[in-house]
Amino acid sequence: MDKRLTGMLGEKLVCQWYTDNKYKLLAVNYRTRFGEIDIIAEKKNILVFVEVKTRKNDNFYLAKEAVTYSKQQRIKTAAVQYISQYNIDDINVRFDVAEVYNISENPKINIIENAFE
Repeated sequence: MDKRLTGMLGEKLVCQWYTDNKYKLLAVNYRTRFGEIDIIAEKKNILVFVEVKTRKNDNFYLAKEAVTYSKQQRIKTAAVQYISQYNIDDINVRFDVAEVYNISENPKINIIENAFE
């Protein structure tokens, strides 16, 4: 399975996880000139920006380790763009990292809430 397809399947599984957990999906693959946000969801006045990292396994390193400080800054800048574009105010914001492992066999999803703190 190629890298792009692996990533798409991981995002699909994470979208389902958020939907199953009563989040409303607002956007998938939101793109700006500053960067991309994989998933934007909302639940109980919390706007959640999600970075999805999918790996075939967790033998070598954790997927969250790929979300570097500079990547976090690009996501935050894109989030500000989204909030501005849709005139969103008076809402709490959270940045999650969703790790997906073993995509082709028995997928395992690990959601790290407030991952950028």
